[in-house]
Amino acid sequence: MTARPRRSACTAAIIAGLALLAARVFADEPVREYTDETTAATITVADESLVFARERTDLAVNARDYVSLAPLEINRGGERSYFWFAFVWSTIDRRDGEPLLLDQDELVLIADGRPIKLVRDLLPLSRHGVAAEPLQAPVKNATRLLLPSDPEIFNFVADADRVEVRRVRDGISEPFELWRDSRKVLRAWLRHLELDQP
Repeated sequence: MTARPRRSACTAAIIAGLALLAARVFADEPVREYTDETTAATITVADESLVFARERTDLAVNARDYVSLAPLEINRGGERSYFWFAFVWSTIDRRDGEPLLLDQDELVLIADGRPIKLVRDLLPLSRHGVAAEPLQAPVKNATRLLLPSDPEIFNFVADADRVEVRRVRDGISEPFELWRDSRKVLRAWLRHLELDQP
């Protein structure tokens, strides 16, 4: 007579445990997908960026400039656009007066020797169907960039053995080495959107 209540309690405990596990897995998901409340566009962004750094010991000990890149999809009623959501930033007090990024500067992503020019999209985010920033700036003075890309590029970068960014200014190429490798998150983003290639 007491076997059934025990089985029911055991089954309930298993279901509760699985629900808790699922909640934790969902909470740990490195990809965020949401509907923009203003534009109704579906935004899918990786929660972690690839971060590239350039040593600036000429300014201070352990000083660095950074470029961070996060994959972003904007889906407006089935019309999908792909970007690197990027920030150029520094934790250094720029007393030298040198801007981190000039209008004429170029950014080039290099993956396994393949140069991929990162062209700036100058339209405001709202024109793309995004009312609010999908990621928070790493520091207050960060320069935000929207850089068009495509699934083939994302897959190539995710699988590359070596990745770096170069800033080209007045013909001089300055390397930014991969400082935080978040390509596992990039791969998770590709899988989430079913864009991953074998």
